[in-house]
Amino acid sequence: MIYIGFSTKTHKLFAKILCKKYRHVAPILIKKDKCVIYQFVRFNKVVPIPIKKRDLRILQQHGWKFVKYACKFDPKRAIKSKPINCVQWTKHACGIKNIAIQTPDALLKYITHK
Repeated sequence: MIYIGFSTKTHKLFAKILCKKYRHVAPILIKKDKCVIYQFVRFNKVVPIPIKKRDLRILQQHGWKFVKYACKFDPKRAIKSKPINCVQWTKHACGIKNIAIQTPDALLKYITHK
């Protein structure tokens, strides 16, 4: 099961300027009781962070929104694509090829209307 998490907080300057409500996005892979957030850190660096299901509720209380998305999730292929931001990383990992999506808000709109 794949969830895509949207956060209202970030430390990146460009995201603070360009993004309206949601400023960061990260795909979350859930298998049984194990969860892994694939956090985009910088160009060509993605860090898998193992968490528990209860941690998702804690993140939700701190401004994260989670949306369920059905896709084939391939993080190894997405890392090889050398994404430059978190939205491109998530799009490549989930197989979304729409070039009009450049911000987390646009990605959320695309996922919820699909």
